[in-house]
Amino acid sequence: MAGPLAQEHGYLGASIEDGRVISYPDEIPLEEALRGAVLYDLTGALYRFVSGDRSGSFVEALSASKRLAVGSCTFSAVLAGDGTLVSIPLIIRGGEQEYVLVDAAGRREVLRSWMDVIAGMEAGGIPVFSGVTVEEADPLLVPLLLCGARARELISDYSADQPLPSPGSVAAIAFDGVPCVLAHLDLLPCDSFLVFVPPTFSARLFRSFLSFGYTSPQGHASLSQAISKLPWADLLVREDRVRVDARTLASWGLLRPEADFIGARGLKDIR
Repeated sequence: MAGPLAQEHGYLGASIEDGRVISYPDEIPLEEALRGAVLYDLTGALYRFVSGDRSGSFVEALSASKRLAVGSCTFSAVLAGDGTLVSIPLIIRGGEQEYVLVDAAGRREVLRSWMDVIAGMEAGGIPVFSGVTVEEADPLLVPLLLCGARARELISDYSADQPLPSPGSVAAIAFDGVPCVLAHLDLLPCDSFLVFVPPTFSARLFRSFLSFGYTSPQGHASLSQAISKLPWADLLVREDRVRVDARTLASWGLLRPEADFIGARGLKDIR
């Protein structure tokens, strides 16, 4: 999966594996880069669009986090039927029947398979989530992650008088006239914004972001290092079954009190 920014990454000498930018030559240390703004192309991460009449029911069964209002986002625990952890993706609700899931961590392929299982569930030979479409979102919008001490400053330079979304919120923002969707991520240690850009304008905006001297392009190796700062990071690099108790998940803001999601019963047995 090359992605619409493949040529841009080539100009910068990026190392690319499986469609993901792994690194660029001469990347500065992440801690130093975060004093400015770090730019990641999330192409190659799990990036899926869920839509249809029962998309809300599907996502709320899949996700153990708080229910999302339209225009909001959060990280969420996704559990298997026995209560073990599948992964912790970012979930965005962009419309009444439109959700996006993004997962750049080590268990993203486990999540991909689990989503397919849930989407294909049947009861008495009838699909449980008929009318729900789960599709790869790469052709729709390009996901660019901006994070660091000056990420807000960078975005504000484009947004002019348009109010930026608060943490945990999503808004339509025009970047120099380019219609984009901007998600302000919550639960993270530094200001982080996910910009969804129309593919035909992605190269233009990518270059524009890099025109600021404090912006550093970095690859998924650096992103893995950034993810390692999250309190649940150790769980996402394990390849075996991951058991984590409800109290811990709730303390991280990843669990809603209602036991109406897949894995809720199994979670009760995990101590």
